[in-house]
Amino acid sequence: MRTGAAPRLRRYAMPVPAVHGHSLVDSRELIGLALILGAYGASLAVTQGEYVRFLNIVGPSALIVILLLGCWWQFAGEPRSLWQPLLWFRVACVAYYGVGALVPYIANDATVQSIWSLYAFSDEEAFKVGFINVCCILTVLLAAAVFLRQCSPFDGSPAPNQQRASQSNTLLFAALFLSVGGITRYLIVLPSSLGLTDIVPGLVLPLARSYAVGLFLLVLAGLRGNRIALALVLVLIPIDVVVGLLTFAKTEVLVTLIFSYLGVLHHKLTLSRTLVGVAMVLAVYSQLDPIIHFGRLELLSRFGSAQGPLDQRLEILNLYLDGASKGAAEPETQSALSRLSYVNVAAMVVSWHDAGWTGESLGYALTVFVPRFIWPDKPVITSVGTDLYTAATAQIGSSISPGWFAEAYWNLGWLGIPVLMIPLGIILAVFSRYSLAIMGQERWLHMPVILLGIWAGIRVDGWYVVDIIGGCGTALAFALAIFAIEKTQGRGSRRR
Repeated sequence: MRTGAAPRLRRYAMPVPAVHGHSLVDSRELIGLALILGAYGASLAVTQGEYVRFLNIVGPSALIVILLLGCWWQFAGEPRSLWQPLLWFRVACVAYYGVGALVPYIANDATVQSIWSLYAFSDEEAFKVGFINVCCILTVLLAAAVFLRQCSPFDGSPAPNQQRASQSNTLLFAALFLSVGGITRYLIVLPSSLGLTDIVPGLVLPLARSYAVGLFLLVLAGLRGNRIALALVLVLIPIDVVVGLLTFAKTEVLVTLIFSYLGVLHHKLTLSRTLVGVAMVLAVYSQLDPIIHFGRLELLSRFGSAQGPLDQRLEILNLYLDGASKGAAEPETQSALSRLSYVNVAAMVVSWHDAGWTGESLGYALTVFVPRFIWPDKPVITSVGTDLYTAATAQIGSSISPGWFAEAYWNLGWLGIPVLMIPLGIILAVFSRYSLAIMGQERWLHMPVILLGIWAGIRVDGWYVVDIIGGCGTALAFALAIFAIEKTQGRGSRRR
């Protein structure tokens, strides 16, 4: 007798071997990536510009196909892959290093000129960036596959002595995360983004993001029959989307929408629901990006930074909605596409390394572990993005990133690929196994750590120290604290 969401999904799946917890990277995916890498390697001696340009289009296109197949193979074998960073890592690489790498060749002239305004890279430089990207992606997935195959087989099934979380338990944790996350988000993090308070310590940010976890649990409780939870969902999600919009940060809005919809998928997973969710995210992103771009430009022109009071943000948003952004925001520029492309920044830092100017973005690798309450004058770790923008443009007020792969080369050259990508693959593999176990048993207390793992997989366009080293340190601290709480609760229940 077939039950559960997995068989429902597998009706639509192509024949693939079952993906158990220790085999989340299909060998066919690794072979496909190796073939792409071989094509790049065989082309290194070719100097014809037409051939290089051809591979700059074919290479990312093939990368998109292979990584999407990797997502499908993992997802079809284990639907709980929705919560695994290895899946989200592939999705992010498709967006930034697949579609984003094609943007300079498929976008309109205004968009290409906008990309080149930061750094006018050549086809040869774009070729080298693409080569580095494929090397890094293959190294990450290969390291994850090797590491997972050394672990004992594990299918993530619920423990036989543990039942799925009850409805009351789901509501309890929803209230907990909404309370803690809401207080942190609206009373600490949001005032900081408005310039009303000082820098927020790194350990506080995951607490604020746990508000999205609360929304996920609230959606799940509502779909499982609680009408009060469903009513709260209809009120809280629109409010949080508007607040995220006023921060002029796509991430704030997308995290709210994605985690809310994950509640729908966790309740009942089907292929049609998954495709609807993907279409929804793409639609929101395409409409959201022009608003965010216009809002940031207005804040920079008015205050010289991305910070600004709430009343000004409301005025800017109304200005855009009233149509005043037309002309000022260069509507002919395909901003949603241009913001996916990191070829310009990546090519710039790669050329800097080749010219002898190596990066120093890994310099805070140890500093990131020191809490700010212990070191009040601790440097702002995220300033690496604003420093790079200033170095590239001789201006202030914005932040850019080359992405993890070009950053690895900028700091350490070709050696940076194994030094940084092998640990990254192991980290994503550990997070993925952890997520499989936790979501199989619905141990909601661990959800903030699950969120940090997903965040680690998505942030391929960020900075290695900030998003991986610092993020994993925070996740480890949270996980140890949660396991200690669970152990204490277990002892207390046995005594009773």
